[in-house]
Amino acid sequence: MTQGVIVVAFVAVLMPASLDASGAAQQGQVEGEVVQVFPSVIVIRNDQGATVLQLTPRTQVGGQLKPGDKVVAYITPYGVSSVQLKTSTAQIP
Repeated sequence: MTQGVIVVAFVAVLMPASLDASGAAQQGQVEGEVVQVFPSVIVIRNDQGATVLQLTPRTQVGGQLKPGDKVVAYITPYGVSSVQLKTSTAQIP
């Protein structure tokens, strides 16, 4: 199992800032649930599949993310600019 984790992290380092399940580079806003967290990579999953977010020293990460957290990531042509916890939109009665 450890070898699979190392391969995922290694492959992500060689890829663009964000890849969806089809391998296409993404831009814009991506929402999903955190699946795995590494020092320089966060893997999230949503209805479109898994997305690998390659973090840089300039990426702003909103807190300590852990598997199961709902997040929103903002992706530019220059990389992942931020990953933030998704706030609840529930209305207070």
